[in-house]
Amino acid sequence: MGALKTTPLTGYEIELGAKMTPRAGWNTALYYPEGIIAEHRHTRSACSVFDLCSYGKLRVAGKEAAPALDTLFARPAADLGIGRCRRNFMLSETGGVLSLVLMLRMAEDDFLLVTDTGSAAGDLERISAHIAGRDAEVQELTPLLACLGLEGPEARKVLESFAAGPLPEYSCCGTVEIDGFRAIAACAGATGEEGFRLLFNLEYADQLWDLLLETEPVMPAGFGALDSLRLEMGYPACGRELTAEFSPLDSGLGDLVRLDDARSFPGRQALLNRKQRHVLTGLLLETRRAAREGTLVLNAAEEVVGVVTGGSFCPSLETAAALCRLDLACMQPPGSELWCEVTDARLPGRIAEPPFYRGGWAKGDFFLP
Repeated sequence: MGALKTTPLTGYEIELGAKMTPRAGWNTALYYPEGIIAEHRHTRSACSVFDLCSYGKLRVAGKEAAPALDTLFARPAADLGIGRCRRNFMLSETGGVLSLVLMLRMAEDDFLLVTDTGSAAGDLERISAHIAGRDAEVQELTPLLACLGLEGPEARKVLESFAAGPLPEYSCCGTVEIDGFRAIAACAGATGEEGFRLLFNLEYADQLWDLLLETEPVMPAGFGALDSLRLEMGYPACGRELTAEFSPLDSGLGDLVRLDDARSFPGRQALLNRKQRHVLTGLLLETRRAAREGTLVLNAAEEVVGVVTGGSFCPSLETAAALCRLDLACMQPPGSELWCEVTDARLPGRIAEPPFYRGGWAKGDFFLP
């Protein structure tokens, strides 16, 4: 295994005492000295900043950029308005979910895609191959652009304290000036609170990092809190709920894929021929102990009916919760009891439709209009 890649902020995170962990080949902050629970609660009550520089950033521009993306992604791209953003996903020819991206339309023929760390290389390869020969080009911006996430009920107030120009509203994106440099801001959080993705020239990463940490009430948070926050909302993650093995129909995204129009995209025919076999649902456990990814889910007859795709103690709920993929034939109504079989125990829980946490900003849907 080669050396882990670092972001411009890795050294600063280590100086702050962050617990670092490998993530798709990058050295990333899992949590800081106050811990995941404190970071989680602070994000729900105030505002936290996340180093997301390891995310992939791609620009697709040219006269055929919109129609090219429209025939590559499972959700439409051509109808995305200028200055708007939405989450979209690519499928394999067999209908499995390969990647999840945040798609920003900056101009008529100019799109910016923010991809998950683990799928960035594959996304670049697939998009480049798809638009070859068209009047459009792909530019990898990951080595050039930093990305910070600012999440929490105070996020907008914090940005307004030093950003020149109006901030984008929910599901919108635009450019703002921050401390003498320009940044792209997208109002598209991933925690259930109002949140922004900030993209800007890499050389200003430490400058904005310091500015945010010097601003009340911002504190740094790592990927551990980001995962527990998204899980409380029931938001899916690539490699967990979204995998190449399962289709959007099996991963709770079936309603987002339009199969009644003439638009062609990879995996479309497979979805037309494929029946839903699983359902993605939630479990609220009767304990603080979490059932982790891969834990088997049993019914009252001790039959295996599914598997946990992601689980965590949820500080806002004071109990553990899990997202589970269950066999469709074994699905039971909300409130039904199931058990998670961990190493030395069976943890009882009840089926509950996400979001588990309903006290946040949580305007609209994770996947945006």
